Amino acid sequence: MKARHWVSWFCVVFVSSLALVVAAIADDPPATEAERAYEIKETMLCPVCDGQNVLESNAPVASAIRAQVDQLVSEGRSDEEIRAWMARQYGKDVNANPPRTGIASLVWAVPVFLAVLSAALMVSAFRKWRVGRGTEPSDDDLEIVSSLRERT
Repeated sequence: MKARHWVSWFCVVFVSSLALVVAAIADDPPATEAERAYEIKETMLCPVCDGQNVLESNAPVASAIRAQVDQLVSEGRSDEEIRAWMARQYGKDVNANPPRTGIASLVWAVPVFLAVLSAALMVSAFRKWRVGRGTEPSDDDLEIVSSLRERT
């Protein structure tokens, strides 16, 4: 394959993966305070439960976190402020979603990039296989096959 063709594919893959990352990161803001509080609680893990978010947990600490989130939202705090406050109170593991900035943003970007790259490589491999089907065997190839058939 020509180098120019690979550059074209790389550009398509790069732009596609960049668009997917931007789409995944860009969230529409919730319409009401209740929806915003729900989304925050949905992505906060109960510190005493095994893998449950605070919405699903019946533990007393989860109930306290839900009440605190409601209070902080009603006070007009931002999502980042609320998450930082909860992390200070209950530890960093209370936030289910990793941060979307800095080195932790790779958790969001790398899987999307790898998926797009894998799809591009599969398309490339399938095209190579398809191109190879249309070739005619040479006379030498036919002679080798017939000599091998005669041996058996």
